Amino acid sequence: MWTLGIDIAKRKHVAALLDDGGQRVFKNFSFANSMEGLDLLMTKIKQVGFSNENLLIGMEATGHYWMVLYHYLGSKGFQIRLINPLMTAARRNVGIRGTKTDSADAELIANILREADPKFSAVPDDEVRQLRNLTRLRYECNQTFIAEKQRLIALLDLVFPEYTEHFSDIFGAASRALLSLYPTAEDIKKIDIRKLTRILKESSKGRMGREQANRLKNAAKNSFSLSGTNLSFVLEIKFLVQRMNVLLEQIEKLEKQIKKYMKENQKLLQTIPGIGPVWAPTILAEVLPVFHPEEKNGARKLVAAAGLDVRLNESGDSKGRGKMSKRGSRYLRTAAIQAAEVAALVAKDPMFSSIYEKQKTKGKKHLVAISHVANKMLHVVFSVLKNQKPYEVRLSH
Repeated sequence: MWTLGIDIAKRKHVAALLDDGGQRVFKNFSFANSMEGLDLLMTKIKQVGFSNENLLIGMEATGHYWMVLYHYLGSKGFQIRLINPLMTAARRNVGIRGTKTDSADAELIANILREADPKFSAVPDDEVRQLRNLTRLRYECNQTFIAEKQRLIALLDLVFPEYTEHFSDIFGAASRALLSLYPTAEDIKKIDIRKLTRILKESSKGRMGREQANRLKNAAKNSFSLSGTNLSFVLEIKFLVQRMNVLLEQIEKLEKQIKKYMKENQKLLQTIPGIGPVWAPTILAEVLPVFHPEEKNGARKLVAAAGLDVRLNESGDSKGRGKMSKRGSRYLRTAAIQAAEVAALVAKDPMFSSIYEKQKTKGKKHLVAISHVANKMLHVVFSVLKNQKPYEVRLSH
């Protein structure tokens, strides 16, 4: 089997080809990340004179730049493997010099492909890829929304600090409707009580009315806040609310799309305490590319994929405390930790709670204890998906 290593970059890739004896056929072949560049690569490969079946192509899963090239070569019938950048980095550092050049990396990748049992990165099929893209986009939208909420609270502390006492949810529809029009205590002091009542009543669908309007107006009159004209704060709060409204609309649309993918597996994962409709599709999308039910240590791979595995620190007779590697998917790690916290502390599932309490009795900090719960949760996720059976509550021994 001949091997072609490609070092991926944004605008230009570099390729190196080894024959079935490991001898260099060509190296440092540069081609643009374009149709013209790919035509040059195809011409170069054809000049060697062998079929697709005799060639194995490898490239690093670096950022997103590999995706178009990977799918294009796949559509042409080539055998392609994705290589984890950690693997090439480890091989590169074996040498004293640790050479890092595009040409050297391309040849290194070609050599990795020649190993007897190399471990390659998994590539999700189209349905899993779509689900992963959607769940990651929702996560990013939600993180932006959280940042906007924090900024809004900081601004309200200046222009109307008492405001938060009058809404059970200051980010709810009624509060956002009012802030989009009258964001400061000075503004609410001046508004007619009938108009304020109407805004609250309509935006809360009748849950709020004259009584809440009176309380809010009195609070505005006695507010210990910045007085006078605060145009910059007024505009910033209004803009913040507008962005929050857009984000909420986008998140809602994303969730409708997310529900359409792999419905049965989503339902299965939701039988596990702590894994609700938000985290189920996220976990599913992140674990399926590395999910191999036939493997003995398949569950450990899910833990490693989340970066929840422990990185040991040993030197001679000195043994350091293991720390979370955090080398995997931050989306999966966040989902597992959040779900574990709910399972252990809110749902109080016997098994997950006992794991948490056991770690706490050892003097472990909250996050360390929760990471142990999250580790166990991913083992449960593996079991549920492998057996296609819902989770059953188990008492820990």
